[in-house]
Amino acid sequence: MMIRKLLDRLTAAAVAFACASAFCQAAPVIAEEGAAAEETTVSDTAGESEATTSENGLSMSTVTVVHTAEISDHDYEPTDWWKADLEEYDDDLSLVDHEAVSAPTPKEATFIAEGQDDSITSNMPTASAVETTTPGTFAFTSYGWGHCVGMSQNGANFYAKYAGWSYQDILFHYYPGTTLMNTGTAETEIVTVQGVPGNVLQQVSEIVNIEVGPSFEPECIKAQAVAVYTYMKYHNDDAHDLRGKPNPPQSLVDLCASVLGEALYYDGSFCLTMFYASCGGITANCYDIFSADLPYLRSVASEYDAAYDPHWGDVTYYTVDQVRQRIQNAYNIKLGDDPTKWIQIVEGNGGYVNRVNIDDQLTVRGNPFRSVMGLKSPKFTYICSLEDDDSSARSETTEETTEADDEESPAAEITSSETEDTALAALPDETEPVEAVQTDIPQVAEGLETPPVPEPVEALAAPADQQDVG
Repeated sequence: MMIRKLLDRLTAAAVAFACASAFCQAAPVIAEEGAAAEETTVSDTAGESEATTSENGLSMSTVTVVHTAEISDHDYEPTDWWKADLEEYDDDLSLVDHEAVSAPTPKEATFIAEGQDDSITSNMPTASAVETTTPGTFAFTSYGWGHCVGMSQNGANFYAKYAGWSYQDILFHYYPGTTLMNTGTAETEIVTVQGVPGNVLQQVSEIVNIEVGPSFEPECIKAQAVAVYTYMKYHNDDAHDLRGKPNPPQSLVDLCASVLGEALYYDGSFCLTMFYASCGGITANCYDIFSADLPYLRSVASEYDAAYDPHWGDVTYYTVDQVRQRIQNAYNIKLGDDPTKWIQIVEGNGGYVNRVNIDDQLTVRGNPFRSVMGLKSPKFTYICSLEDDDSSARSETTEETTEADDEESPAAEITSSETEDTALAALPDETEPVEAVQTDIPQVAEGLETPPVPEPVEALAAPADQQDVG
């Protein structure tokens, strides 16, 4: 029995030795035929790699070994790549640490210049342009055209034409304390006007074309372009309530392109760069008009409006019955018998009407009231004459209001330290869209001297560590 087992072991060893010898003899042949193996097609390889089934039913596969030194770069180019998403992997089974990559960081805005705060306080009461009026008649005097908050377009044009101000001088004057920066993204931006998306340069140029037009001074046009672009950025790349005029002349487009991407910032955020046609010699404090206290929308002087603006001192006449009808229809009340008590004006900074007490029945904001009365500006006053005794009554105004004594206004709780979004949330429903400018700018009347104007606000140089501001 032992002899039998010994013979079996010797036989097995002989078979193993024979197989090894056969493999050694075949190895040089494989090496010599390496080039031929390169020409093997994918289908041939697939055919050689098909699984065969042994007698015991186990699956086996053949493997083709190729000398890698003889494979060109072309052979390593992938044809059908597939990669699972990261979330399809179990963290415990990951062979290589991975890290999710976020979207590219937006390009930072670059600092250009910073303006100083030259806002002013004025307690001068609004004057009537007429001394008397016919019996049974109201005579309303208004100064400027629009809501008068922010930049006066006619005033900006006058500053450029007669004082030689640059667009930066204009912007820093009407939006005090702001910073001018370039977003660095305008060349690829798409903005929306009246629900229609388009190239930012085209959209800005068309809006500037309708707001001021090509006849305005070049520096005024550039200031308007920056104001329009900033207004869009404030409203998330939407023109909000602005509209454009197609086919602007190339000269206007070139001026807009020269300042493309420049925007005004305050405390790191885009400004609400409101504008309008003209003001009453001083711009309005945003708080007095819209119940929002934005630090860069405070009253500043606009002397040329008072000297040359065609809407300065407009007088509108109404009969007593017409005034009664307008007020009663708008506010659904019944006025008393004394017309001198119907309209009691409370003025804010610069003579703008902060609120109106109507016949001791209710108090309303001044800006929507001027719309009810069909007046061009919230800087207005009036006189009236009664039929029975032919006595004239003038509107009586109180001293400038403050946030502390304006208990009836929702803006009393808004402070300049709050963000723009928080402040603007308190804007009343009567907030009106920015008004288009009257383009018939008068020339300087013969013999009328140019009024003295303040020196333009000097731009502050960028600190060494603030050349690039995000």
